[in-house]
Amino acid sequence: MTIYAWTIKVPGRKDVQHVTDLAELCAYLRVMDLPGVAPPEFITLDAEVSDHGTYTHDEGGIDEWSLTRTKVDGRAEIID
Repeated sequence: MTIYAWTIKVPGRKDVQHVTDLAELCAYLRVMDLPGVAPPEFITLDAEVSDHGTYTHDEGGIDEWSLTRTKVDGRAEIID
């Protein structure tokens, strides 16, 4: 299982930071009800996912939010 350390930033909200797999990250994105018609392209579980990067939705707009992720060794323990 591949694990990612990630941060979701939304203006006016507290940053959300976790270390989880992609399925849990997708769950967070759904629960947070962020603007956008679909999850970022790297979140689809059928595609190859890069080791790290940042996605910004509606950069500079009223619906802006961002997600930064970094791949962690798959053997790492998840500590909540």
